[in-house]
Amino acid sequence: MKSDAYNAKQPERRAGLIAGVAILVFLLMELPVRLVLQPDPWLLQAQHWYFNQPLRLVIELTLVVALLAVMVFCYPTLLKVKRNQLSLLAGSMLASALLFGLLEAEQLIHSFSAGLWLWLAWFFSGFFIGIGQELLYRGLLFTSFQRYMSLGLATAITTILFVIAPLHSLRLWQYLQQEQFTLVAILIAIYIGVSLLFQWLRNHTGNVMVPALVHGVGNAVTWVAVFA
Repeated sequence: MKSDAYNAKQPERRAGLIAGVAILVFLLMELPVRLVLQPDPWLLQAQHWYFNQPLRLVIELTLVVALLAVMVFCYPTLLKVKRNQLSLLAGSMLASALLFGLLEAEQLIHSFSAGLWLWLAWFFSGFFIGIGQELLYRGLLFTSFQRYMSLGLATAITTILFVIAPLHSLRLWQYLQQEQFTLVAILIAIYIGVSLLFQWLRNHTGNVMVPALVHGVGNAVTWVAVFA
């Protein structure tokens, strides 16, 4: 009897362990790793090492590969895009590219004069960062939270943490110090809106790669427009 009860609890204990590992990886990636290796480019001088194109691109790709490896260990089923979801994925990626392209239309046009290598380096840097954020937030964090709380509460906490993430909050704090309150409010509204959109895609499709790719495309367009 005791052996049966122990065996019955094994899957639950394993799931709890996986959730704990996922949250720990999230904390490591989003705090020390992101703060040291992925500073906010909007706050840096052009001479900062982060603007070294090959180095930055390798760093972003390495982080995404590491996160994919963790996802394969923790939640492998979340990485599988079903065939009937491909049209939603393609349409959402196109809409994301068009939306952010229109928002940054003038700068985006000028970005093509930067040269192909520089343009591609910024494009893929932004793309990888978008994928990494989704693997962290809608992948590791939200999925782990959902084990211990309701869908709504897990969504709310994930969204709040997404808004105050180092890649966002450092910029918000600088703007607050400059008393640019309207800009801060607009950015917070944008972060909340896109977070809820990515969360909807995650819930609707049952995988994290759809929101990851949509986020990646939007990020990529913004980065080439602003930095290239």
